[in-house]
Amino acid sequence: MQKEKKRICPECKGIIKSGRTEMVYELENMKITIKNVTANICGKCGQSFVSGRVAEEVNRMVNRVSEDINSFVKTQPEVSRGHRKVAIAV
Repeated sequence: MQKEKKRICPECKGIIKSGRTEMVYELENMKITIKNVTANICGKCGQSFVSGRVAEEVNRMVNRVSEDINSFVKTQPEVSRGHRKVAIAV
């Protein structure tokens, strides 16, 4: 059995372990929170590190949700006022 190499946090030198985090996007008129995102997290400072592949997937999802919400709002004048919040768990 191969021993897993310890990953060290570049921020605080703590130990990084696999876990889940949330990513928050503040757009023009909405806030989108993506929860339960696979990440590596420092056990000492809590800093999250997301792989490039995961970040790309989340960005695509945020863009698609943003476009869908903006299209919907255009057809619903009573919804168009104010700041909108969206939370998505993956």
